[in-house]
Amino acid sequence: MALHLGRAISNGIRRTLNVTGLVLMVLMFVYTFGFVAASNTIVANALPGRLQSQAQIGFALPLSTASAAALGAVCMLIGLVVLLVAARAFVRDPGNRGWDGRLFTRRMGWAVLSAVGANIVVSVAVSIGFVLLVVPGLYLAVSFMFVVFAIAVEDRGVVAAMRRSWALAAGNRWRLLALMLIVGIGTGALASVGSLVAIANPMAGQVVSLAITAPLAMFSYGILADAYLQVGGES
Repeated sequence: MALHLGRAISNGIRRTLNVTGLVLMVLMFVYTFGFVAASNTIVANALPGRLQSQAQIGFALPLSTASAAALGAVCMLIGLVVLLVAARAFVRDPGNRGWDGRLFTRRMGWAVLSAVGANIVVSVAVSIGFVLLVVPGLYLAVSFMFVVFAIAVEDRGVVAAMRRSWALAAGNRWRLLALMLIVGIGTGALASVGSLVAIANPMAGQVVSLAITAPLAMFSYGILADAYLQVGGES
């Protein structure tokens, strides 16, 4: 089924503006805050003692490198769960968008394992594609846009989810590329506000960037959810 960009964007925003969407925005901010803090801590610990107080790397935590790495790993896992829940939440019918704990519990262990495996395979494939000549990387990125939805919503494994996403993207890759660029450019433009703040205060700049990008990430998933339903013939 042909993808309608305007409808995907408008419907996607509406799919996100509910109680579940707001909760996911908060969770996204918390997880990214923790991950960035852990990353900053690892960088700060790697600097010589005399440079740690002078380096402007944003907020860091009084943790050892090993503890910061563990925190970063936990935050990445939480972030993956948030994205899986978002995929499930934003494809629901308009009349069923309240809070539902089953979004977090239904086969979540299997979904996380599948998502980790798929993310590794897709990341490697897309990276190789970009190294080759950029165009193959874009082609693969667009073709695997719906892998998370195939895992979270349809309970598919790694290979089956990749095949499903490839099939859904068929015939709509140019439109999906346009959607990816529109969402990416819009998100980048708004997130640049944090970069401006960082000029004066790196720590405040990072917080502002996260406060902007967390809700934008959820809006992006809402838009992608509507695109997923459209190409699947369900919207």
